[in-house]
Amino acid sequence: MQKTSQQIHPLLRRSRTVVATADRVLITSWVGWFDCLGPLVGAATGEDETLSCLKSSNADLLICTDLLESGNGPSLVRKAKQLKPDLKALMLIQRPLLRTLLDAIEAHCDGLCAHELVGSGTLLAALSAIESDGTYLDSVVAGVLRHGRLGNGKSSRQIDNLSLREGDVLRGICKGMSNQNIADELYLSIDTVKSHVHNLLQKLPARDRTHAVVVAFRDGLVELPQRLPRWQ
Repeated sequence: MQKTSQQIHPLLRRSRTVVATADRVLITSWVGWFDCLGPLVGAATGEDETLSCLKSSNADLLICTDLLESGNGPSLVRKAKQLKPDLKALMLIQRPLLRTLLDAIEAHCDGLCAHELVGSGTLLAALSAIESDGTYLDSVVAGVLRHGRLGNGKSSRQIDNLSLREGDVLRGICKGMSNQNIADELYLSIDTVKSHVHNLLQKLPARDRTHAVVVAFRDGLVELPQRLPRWQ
């Protein structure tokens, strides 16, 4: 992260931010970087410590890495979102493992960027997506997700299990569309869409709509875009 006016996003100026990482050098860098930005209301190296910062502050933005001294980034984001549902969360990935990325998506992380690419513009792109209620994946993260789906043998079997309409509804869910939006686009009744959602959750199987998105991307049931909408 460079402390230049060109790289300071308006979201950072407006937000009350908590940062978390196992890298103490990075923590020091972030604290110095935020000197010229909006308030940094907390900095921590572990999951529990970060949650305590969030509980005791009016933070509305969490920037963390996947690696923490205790706990991990996806778990932190999941608990932080439960604590503060309107909190925005950006995760900088230091070790891009498929399971970590899927867990972060399922935790409703708003942005995922490879740590080494932060200076190449991905941070600004992620913050812009987050500001407009989108969810951002950079090229490294998207590449790991695509590569992780190759050769798992599940995609064709699961597609065969879904009806054509269930496949259409799943693609709508992965675009962040509500049941009503899907009904309008497919010229179906809302009750029919709800029935298709219920059936495809059982067939995938998936616990809920967000888990269905994770399964769909993981197993190659839908194409993975560079920039994703916020899933409901």
